Amino acid sequence: MRATLLALALATLGGCAQLKDMVESAKAQATLVEGLRQYDAGDHAKSAKTLTRALEMKLGPKDQALAHKHLAFIHCTAERERQCREEFRHALAADPATRLDAAEAGHPVWGPIFRSMNGPSALSAGVKMYEAGEYDESAKNLQGAIELGLPEKDRVRAHKYLAFIHCSSNRVGQCRDEFRKALAVDPALELGPAEAGHPVWGPIFRSLKAGK
Repeated sequence: MRATLLALALATLGGCAQLKDMVESAKAQATLVEGLRQYDAGDHAKSAKTLTRALEMKLGPKDQALAHKHLAFIHCTAERERQCREEFRHALAADPATRLDAAEAGHPVWGPIFRSMNGPSALSAGVKMYEAGEYDESAKNLQGAIELGLPEKDRVRAHKYLAFIHCSSNRVGQCRDEFRKALAVDPALELGPAEAGHPVWGPIFRSLKAGK
């Protein structure tokens, strides 16, 4: 009898948890729909707040991508390109199959930005930002490039530059980790003469190559 009662109690609790999830999911969906409605009405400030609130709730991956995509549109419209790129990155991370429809893809501002959000383009942007000393933005682009998918040679390059960034910021552990990832893909990797002579990451790279 006790075992039966316990089983019933557990089943009831499980049912309650499932019902709670369904209610939270429905609220998130309703919030997302409201944010999209506000966007379509041109009230971008309210839409951004509502979409952000929806993302803090229980949205599925495709709905998360939809919310981030429209947040990207809002930032692009306001000429906030970095935030626009960041939201597109979040959208693609939530759902790598995210695409723009014909009308969206033809937009003169966010269309080209979204098209640049593939692995090789993100890698190129990351390297340019690194060379300009914009390390935080560079790291985001390099990591995003890896997540979007890169050929082996490009993946090694992305990990190498991430290692440089971590070493430059005295994050030696993360620097070593990125070099390890690069060497795991290409054990024959060598640094260029200028790179190898760097006082911080040069010795770290050589120690990893030596298996230390």
